Amino acid sequence: MRECRPRGIMFHHFIENEQENSIGAISPQYFESIILSFSRGSILSAEEWFERAVTNSLCEGQVCITLDDALKSQIDLALPVLEKYDLTAFWFIYSSVFQEKGNTFEVYRRFYDTSFVSFDHFFEAFLGYIRLSLKPNDIAAARRAFSESDYLKEFDFYSDNEREYRFFRDRLLGRERYRQLMQQMLVDRELTFQELSIGLWMDNDDLLRLSQDGHIIGLHSYSHPTEFVSMNYEAQLQEYRMNAKHILDVTGSKPEVVAHPVNSYGAETLEILSAMGIKVGFRSNMVKPNYGPLEHPREDCVNVTLTR
Repeated sequence: MRECRPRGIMFHHFIENEQENSIGAISPQYFESIILSFSRGSILSAEEWFERAVTNSLCEGQVCITLDDALKSQIDLALPVLEKYDLTAFWFIYSSVFQEKGNTFEVYRRFYDTSFVSFDHFFEAFLGYIRLSLKPNDIAAARRAFSESDYLKEFDFYSDNEREYRFFRDRLLGRERYRQLMQQMLVDRELTFQELSIGLWMDNDDLLRLSQDGHIIGLHSYSHPTEFVSMNYEAQLQEYRMNAKHILDVTGSKPEVVAHPVNSYGAETLEILSAMGIKVGFRSNMVKPNYGPLEHPREDCVNVTLTR
């Protein structure tokens, strides 16, 4: 049965056709089929959804389209579909990539999408590198901790290996050790971070065009930390201040919406965002039954049931 709560439909990666190897990515044709699966009038423009959210007048079944992470494939492959149906969306962007500071997890995603037969083959190689750098007892303890946890189980589109990979990345290794391990994997395959980065992200001209065409550009932090809530108050504040300044400088509009990166936020985060004048926010899943104005639920596109 289709979920009836007002919600966002969450999109990230797009590919030209379904035969490409990219976890969770969809083609423009599949994107169109998702749009057509909703009854006429139930997908609202970004502006209307925002106004209804602010005035608490959203109705059951009303949805909006949201796109995260400032990926160029969204401009190339998703935007033409939106334009075909005269729809606008929320685009949640993190700013570091616009200032040529890159972002490791998207580059590494491209690495395992293009250099391995499947994610499972990549994960086996990844575990092999972990075994070279950590003690067997530490690895065994981490795998036991993962198996006993509910880590990311609310994101049911992740396989067990994908969840365990993210657990190792964020909880066991941490940002710097993870970067070193992945860098060694790239070196061993004669690849560079720079070549894998080419064409991944939007540029400021894309942002300005979206804003001028009626889409809403929102916050997604400056550098997209995967464990945002673990950062202290000042670090969280700086992430969102820098993100907001970039959007204002490019579009001329002060952002009023946010999507929490990797669904990682806490009471302090909501405090910061409210003080910044953020009026509407989105989570990355549907599991919270009661939510505030900065926690609207989102359904991942891969979980949308096609009814037509």
